[in-house]
Amino acid sequence: MVSTETSREAFYTLPVIGYLQPKEAQVLAAFNRPETMLTRQQLADALGWGINVVCGRVNSLLTKHVLAVRGSRIDPATHKRQELIGLPVTPQSVLF
Repeated sequence: MVSTETSREAFYTLPVIGYLQPKEAQVLAAFNRPETMLTRQQLADALGWGINVVCGRVNSLLTKHVLAVRGSRIDPATHKRQELIGLPVTPQSVLF
């Protein structure tokens, strides 16, 4: 394969802006209200997926600014801090 073919293939595999993969859309659907905030473990439990699947999709949605880290909490079982993920909060000044 010559470099132009490789470049062409790479170009066509670039993500489309605004496109969500099916699993990303399923993760996003769990945030049905603006005030909903969940940890990755809570998402995994709610969706019935492994934590590794959820973490990959959440990280992708964070990178796309579709979800945001909205806080943290201490897990009562592990006593470790967990991020709370939710829909991004729009500042009031942007609305006016």
